Amino acid sequence: MTARHATASATLAKSFRQRLRDREVVTACFIKTPAFQHVEIAGASGLDAVVLDTEHASFDPSQLDVCLLAARASGTAGLVRLADQRAETALHALDLGAAGVVVPHVRDAATARAVVAMCRYRDGERGFSNSPRAGGYGAVGMADHVAASDDTVSVICQIEDASAIEHVAEIAAVPGVDCLFIGRADLALSYGVTQLDHPLVDTAITRIIEAGQAAGVATGIFLADDTAVGAYARRGVSCFVIGSDQSWLRSAATQLADRQSRVVANAATRPANLATPSDHPLNTTMDMASSVTLWRQL
Repeated sequence: MTARHATASATLAKSFRQRLRDREVVTACFIKTPAFQHVEIAGASGLDAVVLDTEHASFDPSQLDVCLLAARASGTAGLVRLADQRAETALHALDLGAAGVVVPHVRDAATARAVVAMCRYRDGERGFSNSPRAGGYGAVGMADHVAASDDTVSVICQIEDASAIEHVAEIAAVPGVDCLFIGRADLALSYGVTQLDHPLVDTAITRIIEAGQAAGVATGIFLADDTAVGAYARRGVSCFVIGSDQSWLRSAATQLADRQSRVVANAATRPANLATPSDHPLNTTMDMASSVTLWRQL
C-alpha cells in the first residue's frame, strides 16, 4: 500500500466530526440547487463534505432527502445549513442521515447549548427514532444508533453577529460545539459596513479564531474561491467551504462566454484563410470541454 493510499484509508476510518475536532484541513462547498446530481459530482470530486444550504436556497423535504442520499452514495459528508434554530428542523435533517448541521446566528452560550442539545440523544433533547435512514430503517438497535449518532453528528455554530463576538469564548467552550463557522458577510452588516476585509470584521475573525484555539474547537470560513485558503490556514482556520455549485457553474459559463466572444472577435478581424490554430473548431470544442470541467472538478 502506498503512503497516499494509507493516508486515504486512515481518513476514511475517521468520521467527518472526528476530522473536524482534530482540526484537520477539510474542504467543502455549498450546494444551493436541490439536485442530487450536483451532490454526486461534488462528492466524486473528492470534497470532504457538501453543505446543503436550506437557509438561503429552496429545498423541500423530498429534495433534501435525495440530496443527503446522494452525499452518502458518493462518499462525502452531507451537512445541512439549517433555515432556523428549531429543534424540529434539526431533527428532520439528522433523521435523513445528515452528518451534521450548520446553525445560523448563534449569538451566545445559551443558544449554543440548545443547539447541541437538539442534536444529541444522551444529555440532549433529540427525539429518538431509528426508522429513518440515520437508523438504517430500523436495522440499527437503539443503543448502537444512539452511540453512533452522538459520536458522529457534527455541530457547527455560525458566528455572524457583532453581539456574538462578545460571547464567542463562552460559545466555543460549550461541550459538543465542534466548529465555529465565520460568517463574514453578516458580520460586516452587523458592524454597519459592506467590506468583508474591513478592520472591524478582521478583528472579529481574529477573536473567533482565538476563541476556537483556546477551547480546542475548529474554526471554519466561507470563501468565494481558494485564493485566500493559505492565508486563513496560517491564522488557524481548518474548515473551508469554498464557493457553491451555482457559483462554480456561473464561473465556468462566464469563462466559456468570454473565450467564445474573443474567438468571434478575432474571426471578424481576419480573413478566413488566415485563421489561427486557436480558431479551429476542434480547439473551440476543447475550450468548451475544459470550461465544463471546471464545474465537474469544482
